[in-house]
Amino acid sequence: MRRAIALVMAAAAMSACAPKDFSKEGADAEQFTKDESLCRTQVRARAQQERNIDDQRRATFSAERERYGQQGLYSDMANQGYKYNYERMMANCMEARGWAPKQNGPIPMPKLTW
Repeated sequence: MRRAIALVMAAAAMSACAPKDFSKEGADAEQFTKDESLCRTQVRARAQQERNIDDQRRATFSAERERYGQQGLYSDMANQGYKYNYERMMANCMEARGWAPKQNGPIPMPKLTW
C-alpha cells in the first residue's frame, strides 16, 4: 500500500514539473520554469497596473450600477476579462522567449471514403 502511494506521489510530482501549455525544442523543464517565472513576474506587474486603472474608471460609475443592482454583474465580467488578459499576456511573453503553444484544438475527424 505504501509503495502504491509513493508511486502515485512520484507520478504527480513528475507531471507537475512538465511544461503544460508550451513546448520548445532543446529546452528542459528547468528552462521552462525559469522562463515562466520571469514572464509571470512581468505579466503580473503589467496586469496589476491595468487593473488599477480600470478599477479607478469603474469606481467613477459605480454609484449608477449599485443603484440598479448591477454591480455584481460588472465585477464578474471584469474579473473574467482580467483572467483572459493575463493568460493572453502570459502566452505572448512565453512565445517571445521562443516557446510555442501546444496544439490543444479539436481532434481532427478521420476522412471517410464511401
